[in-house]
Amino acid sequence: MILARLPSAAICPPGESPAFQTWKQHANTPIHAADDFTGQTGIINLGGNIMKHIILIVLGTILAGAAHAHPDHADAGMRQEAAAMAAAAGEFLATLDEDQRASVLFDLADTEAREGWSNLPTVMAPRAGLQIATLNDAQRIALHGLLARGLSSEGYGDAMHIMTLETYLRAGVEAAIAERGDELSDENRARATSLMEAYDPENYWVRIFGDPASGTWSLVLDGHHLAVTATVVEGRIAFTPVFLGNNPQTIQTGLYAGRRSLQHELDRVADLMASLDTGQMDELDQPIDTLESFRFAGPNWVPDMEAAPEGLSAADLSADQQVLLAYAIREFIGVATLAAADAQMARIEADGLDNIMLAWWGDYTDLSRRFMLRITGPSLHIDFTRTGREDRPNHFHIVIRDPSNEYGSDWLQAHYEEAHAEE
Repeated sequence: MILARLPSAAICPPGESPAFQTWKQHANTPIHAADDFTGQTGIINLGGNIMKHIILIVLGTILAGAAHAHPDHADAGMRQEAAAMAAAAGEFLATLDEDQRASVLFDLADTEAREGWSNLPTVMAPRAGLQIATLNDAQRIALHGLLARGLSSEGYGDAMHIMTLETYLRAGVEAAIAERGDELSDENRARATSLMEAYDPENYWVRIFGDPASGTWSLVLDGHHLAVTATVVEGRIAFTPVFLGNNPQTIQTGLYAGRRSLQHELDRVADLMASLDTGQMDELDQPIDTLESFRFAGPNWVPDMEAAPEGLSAADLSADQQVLLAYAIREFIGVATLAAADAQMARIEADGLDNIMLAWWGDYTDLSRRFMLRITGPSLHIDFTRTGREDRPNHFHIVIRDPSNEYGSDWLQAHYEEAHAEE
């Protein structure tokens, strides 16, 4: 079926959806060839060729409209999501006492606190804000209402799974301490105990910047292996940066053995990698000893927009491979709410294929081994690594950035300039 080849917003020339391009391709083909488009030969035989042409026109129109909604409709969707987030934030704040509100609320201009997320455990990188462990049941319910509104169902599920995995890390350190027994020095025992206590599904911290009721504000939730952000500026939502990690990626033993997190991201990347030919792999593959393979796009990372392009240009992919790339990108940014992710995909599409690059470090023939993939463009920066022990790399790190509008910086700048102009 041709439907399986169409991402919700694949990369294509501005103004023409992939569905409409497909319809144009098939609209003037002989009717016997158009059987591939309808799915199976002979299913519809009401009126012969005329009926088939009608079906092609109607289906093409529906798909074109679904893939590229009218801009006013897309804006309305974003505004609705932003309003729902603000309402949920207000409901959460209403459950807090005065001291808790003082802990969770920050000035929107406090960039140090807003950008102070980390992948590291809190014992290595202390957090600011309000810790989930301190919340009562009603406050937790309201907070999760906010998180569910600020993320897609996929993103919310990923975040909850990542937080739950802290119990496995805690159990692992606890078992290691017990196994080593008296072999551990007091200093090492204290260090291991601090790390064990930091691995806690309640050890995540929320910060709200500005007043959600004003229409311009920001949300950060972070802790070990998780940082999600949302910046709302007058009905628009910027959701980068995002950090998603896991350890273990696949649970190996016990009641939940086999459960995985961030698996679809791996699967989409594997599909793309499997489609590349030798020449494309040669362009994609980078020397493992280059500094770039270790310069992960963490909190203080700033993109070098003047750096020479590195790796394989998406313009050198076949049409089918470009669809696989679009699927992979859409999977990564699918952590965001629907309208926010669609808007980001539209910006990536508008950048053009010539400006999107892919680079790979590690063994590209075996994705069960350690690797790093980087996908970069003017509105996109994704780092995806498989890391951990050489013999058991069961540990992912993913960072999603937008060099053109990180933390909604472009929108906030315009907002501030407009506000000052009115003073």
